[in-house]
Amino acid sequence: MTQVALFHFPGACSSVTRNALEEIGLKYDVPVVNILAGEQKTPEYLSINPKGKVPALRVEDLVLTENAAILHHLNAIYPETGLLPREEAKLGMNQNLQDLVWCSATLHPMTRQVRNPMRFTTGETNGVWTRGIELWQPVLKALQEHFETASWWYGEVWSIVDVFIYWNYTTAAGGGLDLSPYPAITRHADRVQSRPSFQRTFALDKETFERAGIQLPG
Repeated sequence: MTQVALFHFPGACSSVTRNALEEIGLKYDVPVVNILAGEQKTPEYLSINPKGKVPALRVEDLVLTENAAILHHLNAIYPETGLLPREEAKLGMNQNLQDLVWCSATLHPMTRQVRNPMRFTTGETNGVWTRGIELWQPVLKALQEHFETASWWYGEVWSIVDVFIYWNYTTAAGGGLDLSPYPAITRHADRVQSRPSFQRTFALDKETFERAGIQLPG
């Protein structure tokens, strides 16, 4: 049996990766990397992922890093599970990859500005937070318009991109981003939360927190 391990911190973007593994139905181990305690910067973890981030996915002796790349790889290996819609194999047909990179390289930094502005500065954080809120506004407007007529990011077909988008806007909401003017986004969140794989991920993350004895700030 293939040995798979997800280096993970519950609630971080690695929860999207865990959701993908649950959707696929893979058996995997979950070494917890307590990013609140700085474990991502320890020599032990840097020997696994020199970038010092979660997630990292170890498959046998291969270690994959960067969420967009991991999710794209999982879809390529398990296309029948529908993590992403099928695309023609020809030049320019990579919308799935574009959307994953958008979630990780554009939305995620904005989310971090709102949820953890102190990671962008050694001084006051109000300006960083305010700018993060500003950057989110056109995205929220676009998401609202999209989900007014579509159940999922790709129309009527669920994908892991929906989970990644959900993770971004809900994590930013935890830092003060106001989602209340956007009912279509709220409905999208409800649909994401209703997926069995999401519910398993949420329950497993809660169990992982409790087993590891991790206390969240506040």
